[in-house]
Amino acid sequence: MARKARVRAQSGVYHVVIQGVRHRDLFLDEEDYAQFTELLERTTKTEDEELGTVVNYELIGYCLMSDHLHLLLKEGEEDVSKVVSRIVTPYSHYFNNKYDRDGAIYRARFASEPVEDAERQDIVLRYILQTPLRLKRVDSLDDYPYSSWQREPEERRQQLLVPLPKGTTCLSPRKNAPPRPSDKQVLLMIYQMTGASSISEFMLQPYANCLSTLTDLRRRGASVRQLERLTGIGRGVIQRL
Repeated sequence: MARKARVRAQSGVYHVVIQGVRHRDLFLDEEDYAQFTELLERTTKTEDEELGTVVNYELIGYCLMSDHLHLLLKEGEEDVSKVVSRIVTPYSHYFNNKYDRDGAIYRARFASEPVEDAERQDIVLRYILQTPLRLKRVDSLDDYPYSSWQREPEERRQQLLVPLPKGTTCLSPRKNAPPRPSDKQVLLMIYQMTGASSISEFMLQPYANCLSTLTDLRRRGASVRQLERLTGIGRGVIQRL
């Protein structure tokens, strides 16, 4: 079946959502977030020694979450697909090299919606920047460093914190992933699946059995960082499962 054509924005402004493949995390540590943010900054320049000639685009706002990200941008001479490719392709090379893996790290092609007027742009920007609050990752946006919130003037922040009108819909990540279990739930699953009564006992089992269990836990929604923290097995090993 042919892919549905991307809806073009007369304004050139788009809300873009990118997800990790099979809902896996795109950012595993501070360095990963910093690398992607640097790419966002570099691709707004006209020239870059490593990336080649880059046609300027306007980055209006962004928010990076562990397994997905939001961009609000205005394309220039290059269309939105080319702009996004300049950002995400170098990051996938970096990620695969760092974690000794290969293959796709993004879920299919990115999703986008046109943003045609100033009123809608304000709503979408508020939606994007309020994501950490909506997902209960922080109590204050001042505590979330992986978005363009920190770049907004102080007088503008109060406007951006205004709750969205009831019934507002914006482009969101697909939600058919299993809910992420708590640490307690993950430990209980490990014990039920393996018969172990502690993590120490679990780690005494054949290594292949441990990896098989971790693979199953990833399918059930456990994150790489969570499994690394609970078992002590390196994130690179878990990421390749």
